[in-house]
Amino acid sequence: MKFLLLPMLLPFLMAMTMSGCEDEDGDGGGRFRSSATVYYYNQITHNGNADQTALTVDLTIDDESITGQGYSGEAEGPSLQVTIDDSNDNQDNSVQMTGVSGNGSTLFQQRLRLANDTGYTLVSYGDLTTGAAQVQLLNQEISDVASGTVRFRVINTVTFSDAFSIDVRVNGDNSAFGTDLQRGDVTGYQTMNSGRLNMEVLVNGVSPERRITRVDCAMNGGRSYDAILAFSDPLNFPLSYQDADDGQLVLYCHEHDRNP
Repeated sequence: MKFLLLPMLLPFLMAMTMSGCEDEDGDGGGRFRSSATVYYYNQITHNGNADQTALTVDLTIDDESITGQGYSGEAEGPSLQVTIDDSNDNQDNSVQMTGVSGNGSTLFQQRLRLANDTGYTLVSYGDLTTGAAQVQLLNQEISDVASGTVRFRVINTVTFSDAFSIDVRVNGDNSAFGTDLQRGDVTGYQTMNSGRLNMEVLVNGVSPERRITRVDCAMNGGRSYDAILAFSDPLNFPLSYQDADDGQLVLYCHEHDRNP
């Protein structure tokens, strides 16, 4: 008899399984709905401040949030899973983003346009002693990378009072792969053999050329990276490129998520 009951139970089991895929609104979403993945890096500085807690950011995108994110270093950034509802009242796939400081003041606020099943890098930057914080949202390129090579781009979060912009090039190359980069600018993707990216930072538009410093970071083969050029000490950094010493600029390389 127990074998005869199996065909009768199958419709019931299938109905239970399908109901488990729906969310509270019955739209078939729930925990199986796709989402956009946003990786956050906070490179906001406050030159002359004595406490790095002044740099912490509470980031909110729609109903998802990250609390107390300090100045980002080598560690991979936290991420938010944001589900984009493309209903009639949100046909442009936009979401609200807000960044609030530790003392409760709004650092940045704007709408973002995201897409489900897509990875993004979100970088905040700017010095709070001289102006407002800003943000840069970038799509991540997650297509396959050949074994033994890496794909990377450089995101610039530094600026100097005596330099309009900077150039970046791989150490040993004659030409720069990123030119005229102001704070917040990003280079196109580059491909190189895996290993260590050794990069020179130069002042743009001067002759003879003036190298500010050299920075580096490690990258594993077959991966894509964001390489964020930043100040090593967000509370004490050179305003002039002529005062910049080795070690005051750093390159933080962060691997893209291959399955956003």
